[in-house]
Amino acid sequence: METYRLKNIAILILLLLNACLLLTVGRQRLQALGTERRAAEQLASLYEGSQLGLAEGLDLFQAPLDPLALSRSAETERAIASALLGGSALSTSQGGGIYSYEANRRAIQFRAGGSFYGSRLNIPVSDIPGFARGFCRQFGYEPPKLQLSGGTGSAIAGQLAGGVPVANCGVELYFEDGQLVSVSGAHVGLQDAAVQPGGRMTCVTALVKFLDYRNASGGICSEVTGVRCVYQLQSAPEAELLPVWEIETDTYAYYVDCITGEVYGK
Repeated sequence: METYRLKNIAILILLLLNACLLLTVGRQRLQALGTERRAAEQLASLYEGSQLGLAEGLDLFQAPLDPLALSRSAETERAIASALLGGSALSTSQGGGIYSYEANRRAIQFRAGGSFYGSRLNIPVSDIPGFARGFCRQFGYEPPKLQLSGGTGSAIAGQLAGGVPVANCGVELYFEDGQLVSVSGAHVGLQDAAVQPGGRMTCVTALVKFLDYRNASGGICSEVTGVRCVYQLQSAPEAELLPVWEIETDTYAYYVDCITGEVYGK
């Protein structure tokens, strides 16, 4: 009987502890919501005082991205070169972190920071839109913007990393008379990517930085229409994806660096 009573007492203590933990978590969440609400109200007041609007529906408390250190993937480089050159590409080191991938007597060169380039390719392509869309889909680029007339023109697309746009990373394919004549761009992958410290600026802080920049520079805009955290590729000294806040206005788009707080045009 005594053992039974002790078990009941232990269960009751555990239930009381769980209830206390739930109350503590709930109170912390309410405090966080109150802090967020006050921050949003203060931001709206600052913007109103500067005669700059904030569009309805902006997510002011979306999580910032983590800076990522990237690892080079020879397998991905070879796959990209093979898809563009139309054959199984073989690699040759050119020194200085540059590798040349060759197939069908044509070559594309990759640098350590992820950039690549190939010229004088002259590869026949029967279905240019299908080829460009398939390549972009396979290697994680956005759907390409096509500017073609009679088999001549370009296909340009931005890179996605884990579904997140990479601002200064993409691919450009150029065609003449139904042939792929040159390619340039960069590619990043998240295989073995490592989270780096720093760069966790909040959305509200980024919007305050932008407001200061707009007031100091005399930038012409009347409303912030969109805001999201995206990546930018830094190639040197090592390849990294660094987070920036992309701020869309009714006139131009801007970036706010999550590490330095620098504001600059898109």
